[in-house]
Amino acid sequence: MSTRATRLAIAIAVAAASVLLGPSPAAAAGSAGYCPDAAGVTVVVDFKELGGGTVVRCAPGDQATGLAALKAAGFQIAGTLRWGEGFICRIEGKPSASTEKCVDTPPASAYWSYWHAPNGGSWTYSDKGVLNRKPPSGSFEGWSFSLNRNADNAPRPAVAPTRPAPAPRTTAPAPPPRTSAPAPPRPSSAVPPLAPPTAGPPNAPPAAGSTPPAGVTPTPPASATSATPPGSSPVPTIAATAPPLAAAPVTPSIHPTDSYPPIEVTAARDTGGLPLGTLAGLLLLVALAGGGLVAARRRRTAEPDD
Repeated sequence: MSTRATRLAIAIAVAAASVLLGPSPAAAAGSAGYCPDAAGVTVVVDFKELGGGTVVRCAPGDQATGLAALKAAGFQIAGTLRWGEGFICRIEGKPSASTEKCVDTPPASAYWSYWHAPNGGSWTYSDKGVLNRKPPSGSFEGWSFSLNRNADNAPRPAVAPTRPAPAPRTTAPAPPPRTSAPAPPRPSSAVPPLAPPTAGPPNAPPAAGSTPPAGVTPTPPASATSATPPGSSPVPTIAATAPPLAAAPVTPSIHPTDSYPPIEVTAARDTGGLPLGTLAGLLLLVALAGGGLVAARRRRTAEPDD
C-alpha cells in the first residue's frame, strides 16, 4: 500500500470515529454575546431554514484557526466521515442525522457557508477552509446555513459584524456632606425684666396722711432708733435674741406720725460712771458705818448717868 493510501485510510478512520462518537465538545465554554473588546473573536451562527435563530458568542483570547474559534465560542460541531472536522457538517446537531448522514462532503444545495469580517466591516465569503484561516483578534467569524442556493447567492449571517460600543461609565454623584440639623430653639427661661421704678428718692418715707399697705410696718428714720428722750439717764439694756415669729399682717392702731418710734434695745457698757462693784462696796461701808453709829447710841442710852 502506498503512503498516500495509508494516510487517506488513517484520515477516514479518524473521521469515522468522530462521527460514531457524536459531536465533539467545545474546547472552551466561551461566553454569550459579543466580545467586549478586541481580545477575542466573535462567532455568529445563523441557522436560517433549520430553525434556531441566530446565536452570537465570544471566543476569548487569540484563536489559531476558524475551527478553534468555533469550538472556543462554545458551539458543538461534527465533521464528515471522509474529511473529519476539516469540513463542518453539523453545528449544534443541525441538520439532523436523518437529513444529513455526514459521510462525505454535504451537497452544495444544503451546507454551512463560512464567512468572516472585521469589526465594523461587512461579511465576506471565505474561500479557505476552516483549518486554513487564522481569524484576527477582534474580528468576526460567521456561519450561515445555505439551503437550495449556490455559492453566488449564499445567505450572509443576519447579524451585522459590529461590536457594540461599551456603555459609558456613569459615576454616581458624591453624596452631599453630612451636616447636623440645627437644634430647635429652646424655650427661654429668662425672667422678663421688671418695670423700672418711678422717679423719687430711694426709701422715701410715706407722705403724710397715707396708709401703708396691709402687712407692712413702716420703717422709722435711722436717727430715731438711737435717740434718747431729753432728761432721761441712759439705761443699761441686755441684748436678747428671740425666735422669729410667724409673719402675720400687722395693722397699725394709730397713724405712724402720731406715735413714738420703737426704741432699739441694744447691749451697752456704761463707761462714764463708777463701776457697779464699786458702788456696792461703798453702800456696804455706809451700811456698816450706820450700824456702828446705831449700836454706839444704844450703848450710851443703856449706861446709867453718873
